[in-house]
Amino acid sequence: MKWLHKRFLLLTYVAVLSTFVIIGCTSKEDPAEVLVTCGEHSCGDLTMVTTDTSSNGYHYLNPTMSPDGTRILFTADWRALPSDPKDPGDEYFVNYRQLITMPVQQGVEPTQDLLAQGAQLIRLGEIQIRLSGNLVNLQTILDDPKSDPIWEDDNNVIFSLYIRQVGQRLFRAKLDTPGSQENTVEAEPLWMEPSDAQSSPRVWEHLSPSLSTSGDWLVFTHTGCAIADSFETCSGVSIYAMDMSTATANDGYDAVVVPLTNEYSRIERPRFSPDGTQIVFSAGLDVSGDVGVGTEIYTMDFDAAAVAAGTHDLDDNVERVTYTTVEAGDPIGGILNSDPCFAPGGRHVYFVSTRRAPSTTLHDRNIWRVEADGSQDPEIYFFSRYDDLDPSFLDDGRLLMSSMVGFPTNMLNRLEEESYQNYKQENEAAHAANPDEVPLLNEIDLRSLAKTARDDLMLFGGVMSHIYLYR
Repeated sequence: MKWLHKRFLLLTYVAVLSTFVIIGCTSKEDPAEVLVTCGEHSCGDLTMVTTDTSSNGYHYLNPTMSPDGTRILFTADWRALPSDPKDPGDEYFVNYRQLITMPVQQGVEPTQDLLAQGAQLIRLGEIQIRLSGNLVNLQTILDDPKSDPIWEDDNNVIFSLYIRQVGQRLFRAKLDTPGSQENTVEAEPLWMEPSDAQSSPRVWEHLSPSLSTSGDWLVFTHTGCAIADSFETCSGVSIYAMDMSTATANDGYDAVVVPLTNEYSRIERPRFSPDGTQIVFSAGLDVSGDVGVGTEIYTMDFDAAAVAAGTHDLDDNVERVTYTTVEAGDPIGGILNSDPCFAPGGRHVYFVSTRRAPSTTLHDRNIWRVEADGSQDPEIYFFSRYDDLDPSFLDDGRLLMSSMVGFPTNMLNRLEEESYQNYKQENEAAHAANPDEVPLLNEIDLRSLAKTARDDLMLFGGVMSHIYLYR
């Protein structure tokens, strides 16, 4: 247990990040339920999946489980698992996010890095795409950030790839690429905008893909600007659907996509219901006719047959699920309700919210639950005093998420007791071998050493975003 003898965490991170804690007044009356916590998080079975103790405070986000339940796909800061050899100028890419897969391991010991847990970087080979009528080579592994990954099946993943000339585009990567060089994988665009073929392409952003359970449809958010970074030339945000039977056709230019909503100031993270008949998403208040700086949770109907025939209605039966007001003392940005997902069965929607948790004034992001029809007020589901993000549900009812909660209490308890026993055995053996120079430590001294080792791991709370499973 080498972690007992090393401190990988820079204390500076704790001091810096603590200044960002936002304390405000409630925007809504406290929910009736009492918030019960076990240690530093809500009661329940919390299992840490990534356990590395990197001193750089990496963030592991957007976790999603493979269909066969053996691997987790997520995004990480580029340096968390860099390519080998490193690019000489890789300092420029320190904040770019890359795609990582890792075997599901539970109950493992703390490790110094992701490699020790079997993590692998998804290395994209050189990609050729048609832009402005020409073939363009993309060197994607170092200089292009990737985001919003999901599994299409056990061997293919879908993600958004940043292309400097045209913005974010959705790609498919084939993890089992045969005959690949240097452990790279092939990737291809799912859909290219018609304007990508023009001499002056427009910058469009395709983000937050979600695949229907049947795999027939992909929904994502769509927005763009005629002139990059020019607000006056930008469209609003809308939800689009792609017919996956046409994905990648003619290098993506012949894929069939249709809008599902009108354009609004803000729409984020659409997700299908388990039966594929509804979509849940986060959006600005203008979706319901109001104007505000916060976001709420909405659902809308998805009629696959009507969408395929082009006879569907835009904003088909959009229903507002959450209602949040902004009052004096709330964060400047208002209350944000985001990252919604359906639970198995479709009865509940789970989402991330900055609304104040019961019995605390903190406005960190925690995970809440609400009836999918909005018939009841939201209730808190998972709470820590740090940010809890990116929830998704597994078929067995466990929640997969990213959180800054650090090492769970039950894990710390076990490791502290193990370290006490190890220190005791090592001290007794050393004393027996050399009693004149090695004193026999009493229990108080041994417990103090074990507590110091525990305290080292406790410092990771609020610094790194690790991946967890929660029931």
